[in-house]
Amino acid sequence: MNQTLTNIGLLLVRIFTGVIFIVHGSQKFQGLDGTSGFFQSIGLPGWLAPVVATVELVGGIALVLGIGTRLAGAALTIVMIGVLLTAKKGQPFGSIEFDLLVLFASLQQALVGARFLSLDQLFSRKKHESSNVQV
Repeated sequence: MNQTLTNIGLLLVRIFTGVIFIVHGSQKFQGLDGTSGFFQSIGLPGWLAPVVATVELVGGIALVLGIGTRLAGAALTIVMIGVLLTAKKGQPFGSIEFDLLVLFASLQQALVGARFLSLDQLFSRKKHESSNVQV
């Protein structure tokens, strides 16, 4: 397969997944009292709401920028597993298909990382170049 097309595909998934989390994290912060109440209604502690909102917002920004991509992907994967085991528990497939898609897009980021047009790539390249400098 053409490596350029693969890189573009991974880039689009990374950025769009990041945008989804930025939007959802921002919404949680805008209605933090309601989010906390919802968390409590499904048996989670209310203090977890700002934690999840922060992970979603910061993780989403990290994915868009391509920095700390594997760590952000892992954290967001954990959030999505939590969503499926709590808020979406027992719901039919038609109600969780979007959540599953976002879960696996996050997992992809954790496993593959940012390869193309990312700060991870830029810093890795600079680190590699500086380690090859002859003294």
